[in-house]
Amino acid sequence: MTEKTRNYANLAFPLNIYAQSLYLQEGNVDYLHYGLFKKGESIPKTSAREVQQRATDFLLARLPPPPCRILEVGIGLGTTALELAQRGYTVTGISPDPQQIALTQQRVKENVTLECVTLEAFSAPAESYDVILLQESAQYIQSLALFNKAYSLLAEHGLILIADEVSLRRTPKDVASLPLLNYTLAQAQHCGFELSEQVDLSAQAAPFVDYLLWVIEKHRATLLTDVLDDLLSVLREYQQKYRDGRYGYVLLKFAKTKAPRWKITSVTPQDKDAVRALFSEVFAPEQMSDAHWEWKYGQERGLGIAAWHNGKMVAHYGAIIREIHYFGQPKLAIQIADVMVSAKERSKFTRRGAFFLTAATFPECYVGYGARTWLGYGFPNQRHLKLAQHLGLYAPVGKMSELRWASSTAKPHLWTRIRHLQPQQRHKNKIIINTLWKKMASCLQQALVGVRDWDYVQHRYLLHPHKQYELLLVSRRFSGQALGVVVIHRQDETCRIMDFIGDLKHLPEVIKQVRCMASGMQQVIVWITENFVTAFPKAEQHDLDIQIPHSIWCQGVPPEEIEGHWWLMSGDTDFL
Repeated sequence: MTEKTRNYANLAFPLNIYAQSLYLQEGNVDYLHYGLFKKGESIPKTSAREVQQRATDFLLARLPPPPCRILEVGIGLGTTALELAQRGYTVTGISPDPQQIALTQQRVKENVTLECVTLEAFSAPAESYDVILLQESAQYIQSLALFNKAYSLLAEHGLILIADEVSLRRTPKDVASLPLLNYTLAQAQHCGFELSEQVDLSAQAAPFVDYLLWVIEKHRATLLTDVLDDLLSVLREYQQKYRDGRYGYVLLKFAKTKAPRWKITSVTPQDKDAVRALFSEVFAPEQMSDAHWEWKYGQERGLGIAAWHNGKMVAHYGAIIREIHYFGQPKLAIQIADVMVSAKERSKFTRRGAFFLTAATFPECYVGYGARTWLGYGFPNQRHLKLAQHLGLYAPVGKMSELRWASSTAKPHLWTRIRHLQPQQRHKNKIIINTLWKKMASCLQQALVGVRDWDYVQHRYLLHPHKQYELLLVSRRFSGQALGVVVIHRQDETCRIMDFIGDLKHLPEVIKQVRCMASGMQQVIVWITENFVTAFPKAEQHDLDIQIPHSIWCQGVPPEEIEGHWWLMSGDTDFL
């Protein structure tokens, strides 16, 4: 291995493979980004350097003339930074890859400052730059973070130039996907930018994927890496997505405009106190303790989007990440929680208001095909649901019902018994609950249900910072076979069943034992989605003013696919 190939091998994957392949093919590497092919140009006869330079020229032609201060985000091998400096621009180049910085330092001289840092962590005085340049680096940065950071760094009327791959549409097969173009454009506008130019370069850029496949295959024996097959598989997937019109390549030019009324951001742990303050304002006299916030959102359990005005959080759209089984398949979902708008902003419940901006941006960032979570759900009252429906955010896919039984003074059933799970018997409890959860999951292969394994039960109920729950095991009296675990919460004269874990066929026996156990109380109640009422023994049924919403703002699961299929109980709703 020569010194150059050794340097290229130290680049972050997969750029190390691309650089080594290009060097083996052409004897030199200047760029790590895609090239633009002209119609009729064939892969073996056209050099990568030629089509890559064409892509760079196309981008740099949009720059204002020097003198001009440019921040290049993602510097590759430093070729663009060097060319910009030679043209008279003052350039700052950043990259989180130390090898990119090291290789660039060997080439550039005056008018270029380099820093090994992400854009999110980069620090500079406000309005330090006239242009921010991102050539195939925008896809690695959350759009909100990118545009908010750019707004503070750019001078008045400053520009953002992006040349990158984007997702044009998503399908159920997409596990992870490039940012959707329409979401990127919407979030740029929310952050105070106006789109001044958009050019579709997909037809010219797509052949570069073919080129990469060809050159890597040609030199695979020399590359000597055990991840080559995986990379080739990913590239073939990209190739197909370009052909299907799911992926594209665009040039986007944005101009900084007047600052928007609200700054829309992702919620971070540093915003905890602001979330709690808004909660106190909106739900007074209720308070959200520090421990409650940590239980709900800490350790990356939660996600959120916030709107800020004059440095104060005025709207919050939060959610808790839930593992679910989606018709038997493991998925991640988000349960909407703590949707809050300051009283001063509630007159603006339109598509220009803080509520809509947070509620629409949230699924754009986190929900749908190819996103972090598969779908979203929640438990709004009728007024809030109708507002969200009016704004095009939600569609109802289910309804909650309350079942009531009088407590029973009858003697416990001869063949079954009910007892508390002992907290000190953690290992035994884990085995019992995980076994029962598997049986329950098997019963609900044609439903959507939140995972109810030991880890979930322990955090949700046993570690709640303020409420006390009881875990009761119903089992066969003589064989000891576990039939089900119920989680209850006692309040005044009511025994509320928060959760059930077990084979659904044992629900009648379990409910009978709970009613006997609650003989000193007035009633036993449970909340359950209306479509599963018949799984429970006959009861007094009451409709609740709670419908299950489904997020329809994002490209994702259509509501008709899941309508009437959720299994949700009181414990799913009670995250206060």
